[in-house]
Amino acid sequence: MDKLIVLLDADDTLLDFGRSEKEAIVTTLKELGISVTQNIVDRYVQINLHCWKLLETGQITRVYLDRLRFDMLFEEFGIKGKDSVAAGAAYRAHLTEKGYVIDGCIEFLKNISLKYRLFLVTNGTQPTQIVRLKTAGIDGFFEDMFYSEQIGCAKPYKGFFDYVFSHIENFDKSRAVLIGDSLTSDILGANNAGITGIWFNPKGKANDGAAVSDYTVSGYADLTQLLDSLSREKTGNA
Repeated sequence: MDKLIVLLDADDTLLDFGRSEKEAIVTTLKELGISVTQNIVDRYVQINLHCWKLLETGQITRVYLDRLRFDMLFEEFGIKGKDSVAAGAAYRAHLTEKGYVIDGCIEFLKNISLKYRLFLVTNGTQPTQIVRLKTAGIDGFFEDMFYSEQIGCAKPYKGFFDYVFSHIENFDKSRAVLIGDSLTSDILGANNAGITGIWFNPKGKANDGAAVSDYTVSGYADLTQLLDSLSREKTGNA
């Protein structure tokens, strides 16, 4: 019988990006001889998120993102004589060193991988994501993994999903769902692609944008129950 096709985002849906990000920025700043304070770490996190939003909306390129986030950080804190390009490269290298999963992730994947077809869809930098997924111990759960860097087009754009759909054997939109934490890349992407979008929202954030989630879940237990229900609805499988 046909199985539910489950497309899963990586960062902050499966991987604990916040932990990796903070470890990487702290190590990078120390190597650059910059005093590490909670304020500068928190501002980097905010700036980094802002830059990724710019990438999602097509306002900057991935290469420029690497430099822009450190240009902005160094300017705001009056840091002189530091190379933003070198800082970006060092940060990416440290981000690659270790991947961490969100609590309950592996058990969740073990459960659903027995019942459904799993595919990873991520905007994260491909070499970095490959290592983080492997060191986190979850790369083996997926039939295939799709990286926007490889495709040349990022979520939420339809072109990204057109590529993904064309590279999944026996793909059927009516049996597909996309799960992710980002309204602007994952849920808007599901809207653009014409498939069911499930917003993974454990922090209870408000939806103040244009994306429309078909379902919202607060954790893996709720998500597992929802997938089982959707499987019965979309495929007739219990």
